Amino acid sequence: MIQALNYRVGMALLIQSIQGLVRERILYNILFVSLFLLFMGYLGALLVYGHQERVMVDFGVFINALSVIGVAASAGARSIRLESESRLVYPILARPVSRVVYYFSRWLGVSVFLLFNLFLLTLVLWVGLQATGGGVNLALIQAMGLIWVESVFVVALATFFSMFFKPGLSVMSVITYVFISHNHEQLAFLTQKGGGAGFTLMQNLTPDLSALFLDMRVYYDQPLSASEFFLRAGYGFGWALMFILIGNAIYFRKNL
Repeated sequence: MIQALNYRVGMALLIQSIQGLVRERILYNILFVSLFLLFMGYLGALLVYGHQERVMVDFGVFINALSVIGVAASAGARSIRLESESRLVYPILARPVSRVVYYFSRWLGVSVFLLFNLFLLTLVLWVGLQATGGGVNLALIQAMGLIWVESVFVVALATFFSMFFKPGLSVMSVITYVFISHNHEQLAFLTQKGGGAGFTLMQNLTPDLSALFLDMRVYYDQPLSASEFFLRAGYGFGWALMFILIGNAIYFRKNL
């Protein structure tokens, strides 16, 4: 009976989280910015002689990734922190719902919202590709899927940081962490050159997020094999799960 109530309240919290993000107009702001940037990409593609669709898709993948990751960092840093500071969390936890369900539902709500956001951005990119003589291929679909996987990880990371820092500082911490994670090759190079234990530590404590960004494969239309795609997706979900479990354990014992 208690588990059934937890499930129902958890689903209600999930829907409430998505509705809250829509009300904050995050989706509309991101779509407006993405439309503007993709339009600039279209103008840039027109200046290129030959392979205009490749320029458009390369620019579009980068903009979509930047938009979705930005929303993931911002929404994840605010989802639990603001409710705790405004004491809105108390009537929620007064219901027959555990902290674990509450924490997980907030992360999942933002993740589902980001999936819808990425779908709309991909439609916008598809329109731009149609205008330049291109289209959606398997490599692009895989790239969008892995961008969402990375955004899921970023939400988990931002939610984790939000228990220690204010939203602004949490976003900055996430951006720094993601930047380091996208530069594993440089960390490995610096480590080999005798960069010290600090670079080795950063390399071990961060995932290699470059595995989730397929910009060049999309540009040259080189999709991953099914096994390689699911391996990379599992890698990203694994790191997200680690931060979710650690964050849940800390939030479960945290004094509100």
